[in-house]
Amino acid sequence: MQPSPVLQRSIRRLALTTKQGPHNYYKGNRTGAMGEHTKWGGYKVDFNKVRTYVCPDLSDFLLTPFVVTKLKTPKDDFKATETGVPTDGKEYLKRWKEDGANP
Repeated sequence: MQPSPVLQRSIRRLALTTKQGPHNYYKGNRTGAMGEHTKWGGYKVDFNKVRTYVCPDLSDFLLTPFVVTKLKTPKDDFKATETGVPTDGKEYLKRWKEDGANP
């Protein structure tokens, strides 16, 4: 079964997948080679090619993640808090600032 000629033209413009290519086609994911294969079937890693990520110094960083450890999570989304209203976004932000959020 083949697609109609109109559909075949649109399929030709799409990116080649492993199912459309030759039987030994491997698309890969653009990571690059981190070393080379040996003649005995092993793989030798070249550490000059290995990606390393350097984290900057965050000791005096002013922003904090949007997580507070002191705030208790409500057991039921529709349960009223101490103020008598269900928990909503404004209530959460207010309690988050009261419980030690950075300015």
